[in-house]
Amino acid sequence: MTGERASVIVCANSSDRFPQLVAAVGSVLGQTRPPAEAVVVIDHNPGLFERTARRFPEVTVLENTGPPGLSGARNTGTAAATGGIVVYLDDDAVAEPGWLEALTAHFVRPEVLGVSGFAEPRWAAGRPRWWPDEFDWVVGCSYRGLPESVGPVRNLMGCTMALRRDVVETVGGFDTALGRTGSGAAGCEETELCIRAVEGFPGGVFLHDPGARVRHHVPSARGTVAYFRSRCFAEGVSKRLVSRRTGAGAALSTEAAYVRRALPTGIVRDLADAVRGDAAGLARAAVIAVGLGATAAGFLAAGLRSARSSAAEPPLPPVAPVLPLVIEVGDPPRPLPAAPGDRPYARAWCLFLDDGVPVGEREVELDGTVATTADVLARAGGLAAPGAARPRSQADGARTRDDTTVVIATRARPARLAECLDSIAAGTILPGRVAVVDNARPDDQTEKLIRGYRIEGSVVEYVREDRPGLAHAHNAALRCVVTDLVAFTDDDVWVHERWLENITGAFDADPETVCATGMIAPRELDTVAQQWVEAQGVYSKGLRRLVFDNAEHRADNPMYPYAAGAFGSGANMAFRTDQLRAIGGFDGALGTGTVTRGGDDLAVFYDVIRHGGRLTYAPSAIVLHPHHRDYAALRRQVYGYGAGLGAHLMRCVLDEPRAAVTMVRHHRAAAARLATILNPPPARGLPAYPRDLSRAQRSGLATGPARYLISRYRTRGDVRERIAT
Repeated sequence: MTGERASVIVCANSSDRFPQLVAAVGSVLGQTRPPAEAVVVIDHNPGLFERTARRFPEVTVLENTGPPGLSGARNTGTAAATGGIVVYLDDDAVAEPGWLEALTAHFVRPEVLGVSGFAEPRWAAGRPRWWPDEFDWVVGCSYRGLPESVGPVRNLMGCTMALRRDVVETVGGFDTALGRTGSGAAGCEETELCIRAVEGFPGGVFLHDPGARVRHHVPSARGTVAYFRSRCFAEGVSKRLVSRRTGAGAALSTEAAYVRRALPTGIVRDLADAVRGDAAGLARAAVIAVGLGATAAGFLAAGLRSARSSAAEPPLPPVAPVLPLVIEVGDPPRPLPAAPGDRPYARAWCLFLDDGVPVGEREVELDGTVATTADVLARAGGLAAPGAARPRSQADGARTRDDTTVVIATRARPARLAECLDSIAAGTILPGRVAVVDNARPDDQTEKLIRGYRIEGSVVEYVREDRPGLAHAHNAALRCVVTDLVAFTDDDVWVHERWLENITGAFDADPETVCATGMIAPRELDTVAQQWVEAQGVYSKGLRRLVFDNAEHRADNPMYPYAAGAFGSGANMAFRTDQLRAIGGFDGALGTGTVTRGGDDLAVFYDVIRHGGRLTYAPSAIVLHPHHRDYAALRRQVYGYGAGLGAHLMRCVLDEPRAAVTMVRHHRAAAARLATILNPPPARGLPAYPRDLSRAQRSGLATGPARYLISRYRTRGDVRERIAT
């Protein structure tokens, strides 16, 4: 069995199924190798919650803090779990004594993301003779067509499944728009999560182990033709929803093979049984056809419903791609790049620099007469004479700052990492050292890249940190840093050629500066999602140099310094190494890769100010960031922003109780600022910012405090190790 601790999560919502819930929990506690903990999540049923808590004082019993439904309940249980493996069991299933041991044994293989077991139906009124084995999935059980021995599958079956907890958390948990609720039988939330997980963890696999067995109770009400048809129809609806999110290829690949092979084989077998005298064989063959038809009808109906909904609501206006440009006004003209695909750029977003210093930000309309950066400058006007090249203040050829280390945390993105490294190597100043932290790596591709990567004049080193989380990765690098300055950036950015020159220059210009941050400009603006992000000003901190401390440089904000978003962003920050260590480094309970989903950069900026340090925002230190292209990814991101902010604010209150007084005293100003963030004003040429994104960010913010408490509890043993060298 794997050495990782396993947490078993049982979700329930129906008081009528309390006897089954008792049996399910009892079977978990009676395993040959018991779990590290058992967690029962009650889905918005206070009476059942109280009854369950009284019945199982030795078990963690929680109320679902998310939206009603199985997905929300599972997310609540996952957030509370402390084991590295989370195992889900339906409340009406009873596990065999060796079930948990069989499921978790496979996690010794690092590529295994999850494992599902075999669910045997236990029919309360006996199995209907007309019910085909191929459709046992209708009642949440294993069906004919699954592997008969341990083998790979596209997705797990929710009745009995185990996943690595960091996989569930990294991909954002189960989609609460999918999954069963108290009044609905829709599903496919496991399928959608597994597809996302494989995309996020290349090389990962899911396994089916028929030896990990549970007995799944099937009430008599489910053994009817009416239930069979309604459940098949609901499955078709769910498949349509999943295909919208993941693409039809990923969502329907397993189903296509099932329809081509398993169902025709079942019909032939059942007809053969009828010929041999089994009258029910003819009924089973007919029911297979009925089930296939009902599922297809649900799939088509969901598509028609979506089309009607789209017709009823005006579609989003088409958005032409925008060309992001960073133009040094003294450089010779260069041609503009071509637009992707067949849609030309309608305008350009331009950041103008004068000897590396931002002097203007404009939008310039593009037409057939604008072909070079000189044409753009002429259109912008008032910045400099187009094409009037002047000598650079920095001599040609890069020099090395031996007092500086650049840290890049990464996870399974070697291609983007290579681009980031190439941009650092092309800088006017090179770092003495570059440390790449491979965080919770699923494979060795990053290590292979770094072992062979060379930057002339710099030492490139590989650091491995197996604990997931951006703060853990940064702390792992910090323990290895031997230089006076340390700069951090993300693996998916391009750094401007003068980035390191200008961010380290902030420390040279002001000996009191402890932390420096810089500008984050868009790398591409091809889609409406990317343009929404830029219009919202998520990354923009302005073109002026700003200084923050607790003395004469206090921002005019009643929430200062708790509202740390004004200080900068984690993709572009640098510190004096000894002073970063002195404040404790980064809080491992925060950051991407943890349950808090973010907030690590906010916390470290706040810590600098709180401990009497000075933070300088240097807009001339520029990195180019690729905003999320698609809506689903943007929605997950804004939810994470909200969760990270809420977690950071909870941390402020725990570490400095007077923060709560400040927040209460200035709650009106804070609410007004929050309203501006959640409901940005319309931007020219863009559809209105979706309310759905505002709701997602608000939901994340509401869960942030609880997420931080859970994460802080999990990482309590790491506190003394954060900055150990």
